[in-house]
Amino acid sequence: MRRYIINLTRLGDLLQTQAVIHGFAEQGDQVALVCLENFAGAAALLRGVDQVAALPGAALLAGLDRDWPSAAAALEDWVQAQRRAFMPDAVLNLTPTLPARLLSRLLPPRGQADGFSLDDHGFGQDGSPWATYVQAVSASRGCSPFNLVDSFRCMAGVTQRTPSSALRHPGEEEQHHARALLEAAARDAGQTAPAGFVAFQLGASNDARRWPTESFAALGRILRERAGLLPVLTGSAGERPLAGRYFAHGGPGVDCTGRTTLPELAALLTQTRLLITNDTGTMHLAAGLGVPLLALFLATAQPWDTGPYAENLCCLEPRLDCHPCAFGKACPHQGRCRQSISAEAVAALVLPRLDSGRWQPAGAASEQARVWLTCRDESGFLNLVSLSGDEETDRTLWVRLQRRFYRRLLDRLAPAPLPIPANSARDDRPGTKLSAGRRERILSVLDSADGLLHLTREQGRLLTVRPDARGRQAFLATCERLGTLFSSSPDFLPLGLLWRSMLQEAGGNWADTGRFFDALRDELRGLALEIPRCS
Repeated sequence: MRRYIINLTRLGDLLQTQAVIHGFAEQGDQVALVCLENFAGAAALLRGVDQVAALPGAALLAGLDRDWPSAAAALEDWVQAQRRAFMPDAVLNLTPTLPARLLSRLLPPRGQADGFSLDDHGFGQDGSPWATYVQAVSASRGCSPFNLVDSFRCMAGVTQRTPSSALRHPGEEEQHHARALLEAAARDAGQTAPAGFVAFQLGASNDARRWPTESFAALGRILRERAGLLPVLTGSAGERPLAGRYFAHGGPGVDCTGRTTLPELAALLTQTRLLITNDTGTMHLAAGLGVPLLALFLATAQPWDTGPYAENLCCLEPRLDCHPCAFGKACPHQGRCRQSISAEAVAALVLPRLDSGRWQPAGAASEQARVWLTCRDESGFLNLVSLSGDEETDRTLWVRLQRRFYRRLLDRLAPAPLPIPANSARDDRPGTKLSAGRRERILSVLDSADGLLHLTREQGRLLTVRPDARGRQAFLATCERLGTLFSSSPDFLPLGLLWRSMLQEAGGNWADTGRFFDALRDELRGLALEIPRCS
């Protein structure tokens, strides 16, 4: 097939489409990537892309302000040009924003786009339960057990056991430029790198998710003094003020912010021994290039869903009960998570990794951070294993239970059901280790849901025999009670949106609705069996 993939987001999200592209390419499909024109350079790093359709988003938005009919005509001309250039058989939209959904309606020559789209009346429509789930967990930080790349793969229906997110390595020209840039920058700064370079990515998508520049500076001094490494500051031209603050705090190293294209940045990273970064596009770039890295996840960022999609990489998050915090809410603790992980704690992990080539148990760093090592589970999904003794905490145990529950439920509900994976030996019976309070809280919701699902099933059957307004009102009231039950529980928030979305998708078709009810009840009962009741 000839497929369009739409991804109108930032660099990191764009690079995270590599595994989907690889899956389509393995099927023999041709892929065209639709992205914003300011990130079109990143497409050169993606393997398996046959064509790039760069959308002039900024120009179109500016045109809407000046003369919206002309801007709409320009968009239509752009769409027609893309259709003529590639003639797609199918479109997959991985961006849930309204502009991307609209584009997903304009591009297909026939049929409905997969992923995030619009229905015939202009309302949001999701192509699969996995797409609905991706939106639901984006606002439910404690209910995000899957890496976003694996969710993308499930939305696309490419779930091979050996997914590849390896990016195209930069060519010799970019490599030569990177070597020359590092040598010149070190010479101009009057510094040498006897043990090589270490990359620092100071910026992040917002300040709340950024480790302080003074912490980076302190870490730079430690790595310079104890390991002979010379820090290299990477990033865009807009991050130069951060570099200035880094040097003002006494950080050693050289400044390469704003001095590379994306392919040249890729080449620069391959010249370093390690990257230390916030949750950024640079992190995903390094992971795809096989560069070792340690990433810090602060504020709303957490490694379970947006961590680097490669094995044997180290992820840190603050050891605070409030982390990760919710989107769109002011921090009541004055952003203390940014200050909670010290340079010494990071160095205690990095220095042994540089010596041995392996990440060691966290030791003293575990007092300040939850430390995770990326790995894969038995079905090829990215997973995390704790290096800081956090495997049997309620949070981790519930994540592992959710991985099993949602994978089985969503794959079962998919239009073309995917193979349901067997239980992982590593995750065997995590529910038995949950605290008594957490078990009772979860089981209370499961008990109520089971009774309400039985009631809705019977009310629905009655409606098929005797449809009347009173029966419909009772059925809808019970459905609303179920949606409220899930939405009001911190453990089952995604099910609230999934429940309402699946009912809407069924559109009054009782056969589809009944299958959904049965699947959900079966899987909720299976989850309950994994959580023993307190004696």
